[in-house]
Amino acid sequence: MKNLLTICLLIYFAPLAEGQISHDNSAASFGYELIESEPNAKDDFLVNTRLFEFDSSLLEPWIEGITHLRAFGVDFQKGKGSDGLYQYVDNARLTDFVSFCKAKNLKVVWTLNMSSFTLEQEMSYLRDLISRGLNIVAFEYGGEFYLKKYAFGDLSAKGVVETIRMDGENRDYLNLLDMWLPEMTKEYPLDEYEHILITASESPAKNKKMNYRREFNQKVFDYVANNQELEGNVSYSYHIYAGARPEFYNNDEEDVLTPDQVDWSFLNKKPPGGRWVVTESGYYVKDYSPEQLRQAKKFYVKQSQVLGDQNLLGVHTLLIQTNKLNPLAMYNLNGLTPVGEMIQDYLDNRNELDSGESEGGNTESEPNPETGSGENTDDSNSPGEKTVLVSISPKYNGGFAWIHFSHKLTFSNGKSYNRSYWFSSPDFSEDDLGKPIGYFKKVVKSK
Repeated sequence: MKNLLTICLLIYFAPLAEGQISHDNSAASFGYELIESEPNAKDDFLVNTRLFEFDSSLLEPWIEGITHLRAFGVDFQKGKGSDGLYQYVDNARLTDFVSFCKAKNLKVVWTLNMSSFTLEQEMSYLRDLISRGLNIVAFEYGGEFYLKKYAFGDLSAKGVVETIRMDGENRDYLNLLDMWLPEMTKEYPLDEYEHILITASESPAKNKKMNYRREFNQKVFDYVANNQELEGNVSYSYHIYAGARPEFYNNDEEDVLTPDQVDWSFLNKKPPGGRWVVTESGYYVKDYSPEQLRQAKKFYVKQSQVLGDQNLLGVHTLLIQTNKLNPLAMYNLNGLTPVGEMIQDYLDNRNELDSGESEGGNTESEPNPETGSGENTDDSNSPGEKTVLVSISPKYNGGFAWIHFSHKLTFSNGKSYNRSYWFSSPDFSEDDLGKPIGYFKKVVKSK
């Protein structure tokens, strides 16, 4: 009987295995609806790459969990030529990059250089890359054109070869989009490739710089809203940096915010459709202590939380060829750095961290959609500063105190918390003085 049942099952299911299912035997005919699930961007992680420094031999051990690399063809190390324009990276670097991406099955977000190279040059370059097997899935239209150095056409600044202004009647970036988008989307259709327009991260500051960034963004959003083909079909990128401003910081680059200045509410300004693709973000650690690296991880966790499931988180940067540690680089000439190890740890535990189930996860309340503010139980207002336990009283001496005992724990941020115990000895003692507030989650969250 058992053998007969097996034979019957094989006879019934054999056509299905061979793909010979008829229309009447489809899933729909049995009342089932086939639903294609939305991809979850939490499974993806982008890292910005300086292609002119790329060397795959230094990327060991590889950080598992990186799915996307962002790259561009400009070689900033060569400087500008006599014509005032930049050159492409050497073919050897490019070949190494393509081979590495293929071996690691990486997707590439390609940033189009809309100033140094003509549309024809860049498209020819892209065809060559794709013919070599580079898996380009998205195109970002330009770089940080919202910075002051572009608005004033400072040709001495890195990356600037022409003035790009977006204030008042000026629409230089939109003029570039008018030229590039039709040709790019014709060869790389909107429904097959992701096309990403640049915008600037914002803070609540009311000054000329921030007002200009807001104006830049609004013009980009309006440009899309007034284009039926683009509306709902393009994505947007931004860059954001926080932490301790490094000594080598250049004033014509992105601002480095202190953690309390970061306001995520600007994410709500994105028009419907498309998504955010973070092509650069970073936390400048003051040193490479466990506490500073924890603060950096916390920054990425928070950003991932506010971005949600459909927007793509990206960080800067993969590799800087120096023997010295860099506050952002995951690799240097010595291989994996402490920053890289921190990123690997984050990716290994991302689901738990983003959900707040692990240390360094939900350490802040969700931001108010209007203000972006949220109470931080750490209350650290500057990089390197941490809230620790400074006193605990009264002293537990056992005896009848075992029946009921109450502790007062005071932290360096000035806040105190009471903890009561019935028929048990206390969880904490003077031995815990100096430990960070995150260690005392039971006490802090019970208030």
